[in-house]
Amino acid sequence: MEFQTSSGLSAVVARILWVRGIRSVGALQDLRRVDQPLSSPGDLPDLDRAVDLLTAARQGQKRVRVYGDYDADGVTATAVMYQGLRWAGFENVDYYIPNRFDEGYGLHPEGVEQAVADGVDLLVTVDCGSSSPDAARLAKKHGLTLIVTDHHGLPPDIPDVPALVNPERMNRPNRFSGAGVALQVVRALLHGDLPDWAYGIAAVGTVADVVPLTGDNRRIVQRGLPALENGACPGITALLGDRLKPGQQLSADDLAFFVGPHLNASGRMGDAAPAVSLLLSGSLEEAKPWAEDLRTRNRLRREIERDLVEQALQHIPMDKKGNVPGFVVVAGDNWHHGVVGIVASRLKDRLKRPVAVIGWDGTSGKGSARSVPGLDLFGHLGKSRDAFLKLGGHRGACGFSLLRQDAQELSRKFSRDLPPEILAQQFVGGEVDAIVGAAALTPEVADQILGLEPYGHGFERPRLAVNGSIGEMRRMGSEKTHLSLTLAGSPFRAVAFSQAAVSESMEKDGFVEFVGELVLNQFQGRKTPQWHVEQFVGVSASRKQWRGSTRFSPAPDDLPGRVLYVVNSTREQKRWALKTHGRAWYHYWPYASWAGSEQASSLADGSPVVINQWAQWPHLANWADHIVWLTAPVSRDVLMAASAILKESSGIMWIDPELDPAGVLAKARRLTPTRETLARLWTAWEASQAPLVIGARVFRELGFRRGEKPAARRQLADSPSFERARHRLMAAERDWRRPAAEWDSTY
Repeated sequence: MEFQTSSGLSAVVARILWVRGIRSVGALQDLRRVDQPLSSPGDLPDLDRAVDLLTAARQGQKRVRVYGDYDADGVTATAVMYQGLRWAGFENVDYYIPNRFDEGYGLHPEGVEQAVADGVDLLVTVDCGSSSPDAARLAKKHGLTLIVTDHHGLPPDIPDVPALVNPERMNRPNRFSGAGVALQVVRALLHGDLPDWAYGIAAVGTVADVVPLTGDNRRIVQRGLPALENGACPGITALLGDRLKPGQQLSADDLAFFVGPHLNASGRMGDAAPAVSLLLSGSLEEAKPWAEDLRTRNRLRREIERDLVEQALQHIPMDKKGNVPGFVVVAGDNWHHGVVGIVASRLKDRLKRPVAVIGWDGTSGKGSARSVPGLDLFGHLGKSRDAFLKLGGHRGACGFSLLRQDAQELSRKFSRDLPPEILAQQFVGGEVDAIVGAAALTPEVADQILGLEPYGHGFERPRLAVNGSIGEMRRMGSEKTHLSLTLAGSPFRAVAFSQAAVSESMEKDGFVEFVGELVLNQFQGRKTPQWHVEQFVGVSASRKQWRGSTRFSPAPDDLPGRVLYVVNSTREQKRWALKTHGRAWYHYWPYASWAGSEQASSLADGSPVVINQWAQWPHLANWADHIVWLTAPVSRDVLMAASAILKESSGIMWIDPELDPAGVLAKARRLTPTRETLARLWTAWEASQAPLVIGARVFRELGFRRGEKPAARRQLADSPSFERARHRLMAAERDWRRPAAEWDSTY
């Protein structure tokens, strides 16, 4: 590929960038540049007007109040705007953040009344205000100047204010976070660059609010991370504590999974003021008490969250056939309003569909919703505005209040008109950037992957399917629940948290495939690349185990213990599940992450299980007493994967030698698209028809977009889905040169 040659990148990294739209050396340089300036603040609507109003207020020595929000983006935006006004010479300025429980999200008429009573002349919102027309009308009535700076979606009735600075009003929105919008306002107000502190704080809000980490947002984070590493914000330094050691590199993951949740915990537990006080602290001594306060709040938040997730899982709506709707709504009495958002996020990740969680208080309730890729959540819920008292948010997340209603009916209502591709995610999600052998991931390739930091929403850390033979392996942790292993030919260790049980099916030199991300492990001053294993998708038993446990004869009619039946299609799976009074194992795509552990744990009662051999196998080490093949196995690889589920000393796998392989060979060929097949599927896709699932997946993986002519000819080998299908077909055709009873290690 020309881009690979001109960029000097490895084939794996060049492919990852190509699919993400980075297809030239110039685009690669822009991605890596940390000194590229942000776009002009004046590009934002009404920004010049907002600066004029603020400048007039400063010259008139008017009293100014910053009105923020209680989440991590809101408190960082509040801190940036407040400190920016102080830098600009405002002497009479303060800030106010509503209490989540007493007041709720957004600018309320009560907040306007309080500002008027306090003698405020100009009120500037950050990260809120676009959905507050009533408050805007009240401010106008009282003669209170109101500037709204926000980034959330715009409702049909937008507030009538002198300045509404919201990128959603742009023809092509620049999807800043609330903190990013505040940063742009302060940049314009000061007519120049800002201290590193401002970029560090804005970086936290940018990552925490999960806005796309591209363009201006990426530049904010690229500049903000080194600023935080170097101690530009004493509050963040105090919060990180021992987590950030001298010389240690801070990553966007640290902001997403540590700093952001601690700042959020303050508002989730009721009062966000401690989070702002932490960010505005001028020294470590001043910041340390606030940091400890946030740690305490975060521990409490985690306890409440764990409990509420367990409750919410018991309220997942299902129809009479056991199907979960496309849009899930769960609700309960007295559910903590501070954590419904994060619980919605947890359920969304598990179910691979949009989720809303509601806490009822008597006749009304408050809720929060989280979206999946490709769905404009605010726009979708906006079609059902009659269901809400108040609705606000953006493409990825929404908050709302409503009168008590039936949650299942809301699920049905919000599930209507969902785009087909959103409904399909629950079955075929979990795509990977590439399938690679462990030996191909050299230190040079690792350096290239890690050199593309920062990763985040819109520019995710590469998700790779890595395969190879097991070298060393050991359990870790005080309770030995984690697993560490190496792969032959690879210098990098792989760590799988809370997955040590999988090792019961592994042995040295055995085959393994996992989905994981390459991260930089920093310990005692040493920095080494390391795999974080998301899940194992292929664990093969040894040849000795599968040969010793296999009987090439029809299975007896009445088999004792746990039995797993294997079939060749979803239709057969449903039929045999009814016939055996068992349950079907649905996990359609090997790299999907949502169903494995959840469904596997549900099989613990020992009911018969029916699996389609083209799906991912459940991770149930030493589970099955018997595996019965009702279809010819597609290849020896599948037999070895299946036998890893058998009880090690007593499990038996039954294969009728008379089973005809013609059907599975035909299916393997059908699921391996040729260029001619893909050309026909592309024509169908362009005509807005639904092609075969594998066709649509191949197009996405090659970076092709509907309605756009492909920028260059691509190799089918660049598609992980195609490569997996091709290797499966090669294995099937290789193995079926002989009867299954003769398969051995000579292949």
